[in-house]
Amino acid sequence: MSVLEQVKKSPMSRAQIRAVVLCLGMNLIDGFDLLATSFVSPAITREWKLSPSQVGFLLSSGLAGMAFGALFLAPLADRIGRRRLTLIGLAVASLGMLSAAASQDFGQLIACRLVTGSAVGVMAASLPVLASEYANNRRRGLAVALITTGYGLGSVIAGIATSLLLNSFGWRSVLVLGSVATAILFALGLRFLPESMDYLVACRPRDALARLNRILASMGHPQVDELPRKELTSRKAAVEALFRGHNARRTVLVWVAFTAAMMAFYFASSWTPSLLLEAGMSSQQGISGGVLFSLGGVMGAVLLGVSASRVEPRRLTAAYFCAAALTLVLFSVSLGSLAGALVVAVLVGLLLNGSVSGINVIVPTLYPAEARATALGIAVAVSRLGAVLAPLLAGFLLQAGWAPGAMFRIFAIPALIGALAMILLVRGAQVHRDARGSSVSLEATGSTATRA
Repeated sequence: MSVLEQVKKSPMSRAQIRAVVLCLGMNLIDGFDLLATSFVSPAITREWKLSPSQVGFLLSSGLAGMAFGALFLAPLADRIGRRRLTLIGLAVASLGMLSAAASQDFGQLIACRLVTGSAVGVMAASLPVLASEYANNRRRGLAVALITTGYGLGSVIAGIATSLLLNSFGWRSVLVLGSVATAILFALGLRFLPESMDYLVACRPRDALARLNRILASMGHPQVDELPRKELTSRKAAVEALFRGHNARRTVLVWVAFTAAMMAFYFASSWTPSLLLEAGMSSQQGISGGVLFSLGGVMGAVLLGVSASRVEPRRLTAAYFCAAALTLVLFSVSLGSLAGALVVAVLVGLLLNGSVSGINVIVPTLYPAEARATALGIAVAVSRLGAVLAPLLAGFLLQAGWAPGAMFRIFAIPALIGALAMILLVRGAQVHRDARGSSVSLEATGSTATRA
């Protein structure tokens, strides 16, 4: 048994728990940095007299940067290490938030949001991997589920911070707070975040053995005289596995479902505070709606993680999608009542974020082991198209005169598309099982005839 297998099968040490907690904290601050503009955009709109389409560009700019970072910068982790790239991402995000707070016009703010989003995209790809690699086999699912809640918790904190700071200190203070908090996480990561042991073994950077032994010592494991062997599957082979046999259909359906989920989720998370304000509520009530949406998202991720061990994940996620579409329609007709809208906001967040979490649970079960990480990474990258387009489309619709309620009904359509993709995945799995069962039955019959 290799030293990595021993670590994965042993109880988690204090050093491992600390690493996972740090990853959660960093993901939380990523959520703050990415979604803070959702809460301060009404104030920016009033100050700079922005049109709805400009607000859409503002809300999409961070998401577009995130897609760029995840696609083009995150692969650098295999060259310079997950820890180093994560720390670079934190430093850049902190500077991006500070620059955004100092921006003097719309163009400068958009540029700063693109930079911040790129840094968040880098960390979005690195942090779940770091957390899963430092968790043991028993706690890996819990670690990934905790990381999933980070964005929602960060959004909740952004909303609370906005409600406390906006009236007294203005919208720039919220971005400064994000910059300072990100800088603090950078300092903590520089001191306490270890490099991934899997990276040290697989990529073998300079002094890999010495660094691995220091990490093992911090966990209470014996040191080793040489690096364990690691069998690697090429990225090309992993990508090819996504389109081999039944996987081609599964891959397309996963991409459709993930894109639809991101489109509905990021429309609601980005525009809810502004649309509640547009529907006649106060700024504080709009912020409260955004906070409750984010709280619902945290609960949705946790609830799905617990339920997925009892209900088949594809069926469960399809149900989440269908219920999300219904609650988006319900939200559209509840905007006239503050209490009703706030209650439904929780349900919308719960069901939309639960749908996203469900896909994260499903993907690793669909592919062979050597292709799972690649499958999830590419699916996340493809789905960012929906995340970027949703706030833009909402801005153009609002400028074209669409009422807030009608926009929530329009974005129920992606949720229905996601539900259909999940249902087709369920049916495909059933057909595949039936085909395998028929094959086994025929083989058994043939064997019996031969014996006879």
